Amino acid sequence: MLTEAALKSYLLDMPSGHIFDLTYVQLAGMFPPGATSADSRAKLDALAVACNCTVINNKAESRFELTRR
Repeated sequence: MLTEAALKSYLLDMPSGHIFDLTYVQLAGMFPPGATSADSRAKLDALAVACNCTVINNKAESRFELTRR
């Protein structure tokens, strides 16, 4: 299972322009209950800011795209 610490470490190591695909299932494992929760989404957004990433919700593919700036 992907942890918040592991994801943060990976995002911080990514080069600029690299994209990490975080599935809704992975998000729910880190920040229950997941994509439908405003609290879970706020935690994901805070993590992205801390890692200098933008977040795009790709609903069609049930995933978030975290792109390093």
